Amino acid sequence: MNRKSLYVHVPFCRGRCDYCDFFSTDCGGTVPDEYVQALLEEAAFYVRLYAVSAFRTVYLGGGTPSLLSPAQLTRLLEGLWRLCPAAPRPEEVTVEMNPESASREKLLAAQDSGATRLSLGVQSLSETALRAVHRRCTAAQAESVLAMVQQLWHGDVNLDAIAGLPGQDEEEFLASLRKICSCKPQHVSLYTLTLEEGTPLARRVAAGEAWDGDAADAQWLSGRTVLESLGLQQYEVSNFARAGHESRHNMVYWTQQDYIGIGAGAAGSVYDFSGAEPGIRWTNTCSVQDYCRWWNAPGAAGKGLRKPLSVPRTVEELPLATEEFEFLMMGLRTLSGVSDREYRARFSAVEPWKGDLSLRLGLHGGLWEQGIVRGDCLCRRESDGSVRYAATKQGILFLNSMLRYLT
Repeated sequence: MNRKSLYVHVPFCRGRCDYCDFFSTDCGGTVPDEYVQALLEEAAFYVRLYAVSAFRTVYLGGGTPSLLSPAQLTRLLEGLWRLCPAAPRPEEVTVEMNPESASREKLLAAQDSGATRLSLGVQSLSETALRAVHRRCTAAQAESVLAMVQQLWHGDVNLDAIAGLPGQDEEEFLASLRKICSCKPQHVSLYTLTLEEGTPLARRVAAGEAWDGDAADAQWLSGRTVLESLGLQQYEVSNFARAGHESRHNMVYWTQQDYIGIGAGAAGSVYDFSGAEPGIRWTNTCSVQDYCRWWNAPGAAGKGLRKPLSVPRTVEELPLATEEFEFLMMGLRTLSGVSDREYRARFSAVEPWKGDLSLRLGLHGGLWEQGIVRGDCLCRRESDGSVRYAATKQGILFLNSMLRYLT
């Protein structure tokens, strides 16, 4: 069975938060039906192009997917399942929602149409912090939605939280985090606020507004302690889960599996580790108008199959050496790390290491040996005889320094 994961981008927001640099556009609160139709047309194109027999995982992200109406959520998800009618449902189907646009009807529509996992962008329950970054919901709204989710949602729940938001000291942050976790989510994504160039918040700080990056990092570390005390174990740089509830879709990215990206501004990657041909990564046009016009034109999917260059996207090749670095960059984000057996199978043709992960990482007198001495790195022999190389909980805090060494 040829299975691939699917990322569906819904690039609409009622307004961008001050820290956000993701692609999104204002739709006035209503997603056009033509966009949903274009998504289904593009998904059908890739199912045919790659002979996909089943979706491994599906993730509806944004933007704000909860701006879709209940009818649109149903139409989109049920339409995806009809593309692979003989296949079982995906292992995991995640729908992102924001508290201010979530509703009982949308939760039930998503759940009834096959969603198994809800990712709710709470970020904070501090009213001061929410106002400081122009989040478009109140703490009271978020708490109300959390109560509704507890009552209605039968699948897994992920909740997002951000350390270091302006107007939120460590005591307030930890109180917010504990309250967020009082509904006993299976998964929490805990991020540290970063100042992204060009965002309103970055401009404000450059102009003199007070913000302390070290204090943000300290909040995150305290937050990690709280999450682990609640039974949520860190398994990736920013992600914590109860045992068996790790995000399967995100593991697709971190373990370098194929994924199809559909929607304006979406990206997808299909790998080739044989070395015979480069893998490819594409990024769709960010123009919603151009995206809808092309995919909703009669025969667009067939035209794409005949003339792939006409599809409104940019495509880059991924040479094996690029795939090799990305294997390390993504795999070392996880506390399970990377396997020498998998590395050898994929990258034996990459010079000068020729599939030797101990040589690549510097196990003998290099980066990895020094990291083991400091307590930042470890090697673990598995029951199948392979060796896994991973950063420790301490070392993962310095992952960027490791990756600079490996470039």
